[in-house]
Amino acid sequence: MPMTFFNALPPWLLPFMAAAVALVALFSASLVWAAGAPQAPAANAAPSGVAPGWARGALWMGPALAVLLLYVALGTPRALNPAEHQADDPAAEMEARVERLLERLRREPQDRAGWLMLGRSLKVLGRLTQAADAYAQAGDAALADPDVLTDWVEARILVADHHFDDTSRALLARAMALAPDHPGVLLLRGLAALDRGDPRSARQAFAQLREQHSPDSPDRAALDEAIRRLDAGQDPRARPPSAGPGQGR
Repeated sequence: MPMTFFNALPPWLLPFMAAAVALVALFSASLVWAAGAPQAPAANAAPSGVAPGWARGALWMGPALAVLLLYVALGTPRALNPAEHQADDPAAEMEARVERLLERLRREPQDRAGWLMLGRSLKVLGRLTQAADAYAQAGDAALADPDVLTDWVEARILVADHHFDDTSRALLARAMALAPDHPGVLLLRGLAALDRGDPRSARQAFAQLREQHSPDSPDRAALDEAIRRLDAGQDPRARPPSAGPGQGR
């Protein structure tokens, strides 16, 4: 039973417990020695064999003071737990969760929902190539969901400088068949049109997407700017030219 108890403890807590036991033992031993040390008799001395009141109080207070000193020396035991430090860094915690999920999926590759979750998480972390690979592992679960399809295509084109290869175009076509008015589908339609050199179709897709946003929406303002640049013969994907001297006034 004792071994079972200690095996159940987290490894990071054992050093703290050992230090606590040692410090309490040393502190208590020193107090016992002090209480039992011979003293010169006094007129009002306590009867033989009875420790003075201060010594008895010190013996009672010893363990508590020892624990207090331990906290001063080592801090709270939770501070020794590596997971506590990791929790202070949300990005590191998410990376750790993703790695645990990936390790599990290597053992259970048939878990389609797990691959979808991994794909979304990797995309948030900016690991786009791995995100696209995870979506591919999800199989039919990804191919039947326009949200996942648009996320998948976006991950693919972002690592290809907004270029749509045959696979990206096929995935987009599938998403268009499932949900032609999906905001992500309309945006990708416009980007695909730009990629193949068809600004008119791109403008049409952006104008259709624009109507899905309220007049004061930042997304609508961005689409208005994209359409304005298309009308001016510019590629809205390119960085706008910086104003030269005397311009923009």
